[in-house]
Amino acid sequence: MIPAEPLPDESERLQELLNYQILDTPEEEDFNNLVDLAAQICGAEIALISLIDDHRQWFKAKHGLDVDETPKKLAFCAHAIHGDEIMEVENATEDERFHDNPIVVGPPHIRFYAGQPLCSANGYKFGTLCVIDRHPRHLTEVQRQALRVLAHQVERQLELRLRQRQLEESLAVIEAQKQRLEALNRIKDQTLAVLSHDLRSPLAALETVLELFQDGLDAEEVTELVQEIRPELMLMVKHLNHVLTWAGEQMQGTLAQLEPCGVMEIAEESLEWVDQAANQKGVELAVDVDPEVRVIGDRELITVVLRNLLSNGVKFCRKGDRITVFSQDCGQRLKLGVRDTGLGMLAVDVDKILCPTTHFSKQGTAQEKGMGLGLLLCQNYLETMETRLEIKSQLAQGSEFAFHLYKAPVVVR
Repeated sequence: MIPAEPLPDESERLQELLNYQILDTPEEEDFNNLVDLAAQICGAEIALISLIDDHRQWFKAKHGLDVDETPKKLAFCAHAIHGDEIMEVENATEDERFHDNPIVVGPPHIRFYAGQPLCSANGYKFGTLCVIDRHPRHLTEVQRQALRVLAHQVERQLELRLRQRQLEESLAVIEAQKQRLEALNRIKDQTLAVLSHDLRSPLAALETVLELFQDGLDAEEVTELVQEIRPELMLMVKHLNHVLTWAGEQMQGTLAQLEPCGVMEIAEESLEWVDQAANQKGVELAVDVDPEVRVIGDRELITVVLRNLLSNGVKFCRKGDRITVFSQDCGQRLKLGVRDTGLGMLAVDVDKILCPTTHFSKQGTAQEKGMGLGLLLCQNYLETMETRLEIKSQLAQGSEFAFHLYKAPVVVR
C-alpha cells in the first residue's frame, strides 16, 4: 500500500476546506440525491462525496456504504485529488498503490474506483465525487462525462452554501451596526432627558438668586441664599458628571469593572450623600448590612445606584419615615438595596418603572421632581453587572428597591 503524499499547497488546501464549514455537518437531501444519481448512472454499488482533511476522508453524502469516514492513509480519494481529471482504478488488486490496502483485501472489498476531484472557486482540491464497485470494471465515456457534470453540481452546491453563509454573516454585521446606531440614539435621548429633567430644579434656584441680586439684594443676603442652594448645586454637578460618564461609557461600549467591593463602605458613603436632604425632611436613615460581606461588582456603579435609590427614597418619604440600606444573604448571591416606609406605589406604577420604554415620574412629598430617568440609568448600570432592579411596593406602606450580586470569596488572613 502506498499512501498519498500531501499536496504542495496542503496547508492552504486544508484552510480552504475549513472555510466551507462543511465537515461533520448533517446529511442534506441535495447531496444525497447527487450520489444516488451518480450510482445509478454509473451502475455502481457505492457512490460518495468524500472530503479529505489532514487525517481522514469524511463522507458528506454516501450511497451503499454505512461508515461516515475512513483514515486518510487508506483513501483512494487522497490520490485522486493530485490530478484534475477522473482517476479510475479498474482492478485495485493489480494496482501497487492499493493491492494490499485493508479496504481492498477486507470489507468493503473494493475492486473498482473512479473519482472526479472537487475543486473550490480558488482552485484548491478538497475531495471527490467517486463511485466504487466490488468487482473489476471501467466507466463508459458517457458515464465519465456524467460523473464530471455531477461533480460540478457538488462544487456549485458547496459554493452556494459558502456564499449564503457569507451573506448571512454580512447581514448580521449590518444588523449589529444598525442596532448599535439605534442604541447610541437611545443613549443620546436618555442623556438629554436626564439632564433636562434632573438639573432643571437647581438651575432654576440659581436663576432666582441672580434675579434677586439684580432686584437689589445686597451681597450678604445673596451669599446666604447661595449657601442655601450650594448643596443642591454640588449635587447637580456630581450628578452631571455621573450622567456624562455613563453616556461616554455607553457610547464606547465600556464594560463594568467587576472586582471585590466592601458593602458596608459603599452603604455608608451612599448614606452620606443624602444625609442633608433627609435631615431637612425629618427622614431617618439607617443601615442593616453585614460589615464583613463583600460582593463582586463595579464599586462606582453600585454607589451611584444606591445613591439614586436613596435620593428617591427621601423624595417619597415624610417626616418620621425611615430609609434603610440593607443586605440579605441569598446563598451565592447577596441581595442589596434600599427599603423605606414612605408613600409606596401601586402595582401598575411599579410596572411602568420597570418598563424600559416608559418614562415614569411623580412628585415627591415636598413637590420634588424625579423618579424615572434616574432609575432608568440605574437599570442600565445594573445590566452591565449582569443583574437587574427588583421592586416591591405597597401603597401607603413603603417600597423596596434591590438587586443581587455574587458574593466575593472570603479572604482568610
